[in-house]
Amino acid sequence: MKFVVFRCSDDRSMFIVSDEEHGGALDVAACCPDGGSLEKVGAFGEMGRERLAFNESQAKAMIRKNGYYRFHSKTFDPVAEAPLAMP
Repeated sequence: MKFVVFRCSDDRSMFIVSDEEHGGALDVAACCPDGGSLEKVGAFGEMGRERLAFNESQAKAMIRKNGYYRFHSKTFDPVAEAPLAMP
């Protein structure tokens, strides 16, 4: 399976994973309940247990059931906020 990954524009930590079959017909309001639009991050092949961002088995089951899998990333930015000592 090739996963197609999107990010919600109004909630930068919310990601939507779909596949090539379902990715073009996603309901933005259902995928991004806080509003905004879907920004495509990219398309990625399966990596098995090495994948760190999301559980592929769970994503596949949810894609079969709903057409997408939604999850929150702990942080997208490696340094979410500037340390107090930095300008």
